[in-house]
Amino acid sequence: MIVRRVTRLLALGSLASAIFLWAPALSAQASGTIAQGFAANSSQGTIVSGALVSLKQNTQSVELATADNVDQLVGVADQHPLVVISGSSQEAQVVLGGATDTLVSDINGTIKAGDRITASPVAGVGMKATTTTRVVGIAQTDFDVAHAQSQDITDSAGGHHTIHIGHVTLQISLANYQAPGSGFLPPFLQDVANNVAGKQVSIIRVLICSVLLLVSMLTLALFTFSSARSAMISIGRNPLASAHIRSSLYQVGAIAFAALGAVLLACYFILTL
Repeated sequence: MIVRRVTRLLALGSLASAIFLWAPALSAQASGTIAQGFAANSSQGTIVSGALVSLKQNTQSVELATADNVDQLVGVADQHPLVVISGSSQEAQVVLGGATDTLVSDINGTIKAGDRITASPVAGVGMKATTTTRVVGIAQTDFDVAHAQSQDITDSAGGHHTIHIGHVTLQISLANYQAPGSGFLPPFLQDVANNVAGKQVSIIRVLICSVLLLVSMLTLALFTFSSARSAMISIGRNPLASAHIRSSLYQVGAIAFAALGAVLLACYFILTL
């Protein structure tokens, strides 16, 4: 895959003009999206409709997304959203929900409907996600290479390649995507951990939390069952002490819930720190 060799300097040259080439076609169409206003940072290039954007580190502004800042992906720019939830006049409207036309390339292969889209080495332009990464949404249409703009690029090794830049309709759905077969854990388990932490979580952390939860839940279940069984036997032998026995049983239940809460809190810190 040439994506691993392409430098992010590509966005500052001819590919920037490719973005502007497609911008008028995208910005002229009103969309049914919900967007939020952000201050625009032009360090990676001018933000136009359809461009993927990321939060600039330690600021409240957005910049064109690249493979380098993919972890801060926040959405896709749209100059004509249906609803803007920010009351102030901002330079960039970023789609938070809905479907919108999005700039993409075939750097990582031709995009088909249903593919996850992530940031590419080309600033503001998406590509198909084939490895575990953060994605901005799911393609609703196929990428039409025949009507895309061709661009020649040079990778970090000096090799020359031709890519195509166009657009697809994208359903915005920010998530941490785990590529099939990219990990030893079931994808749903990795997705839960990623969503809890708000970032990609290492397999080691997920395994630690999984084992901790499993052991603690089994231990608490056995402890609660044993206490309940002993309480029932005691009540059968001494009915007059039933009130005291029930009170003790409630205390056991409270301790079990408190212990489970402590375990869940510990797992949260393991995943997020």
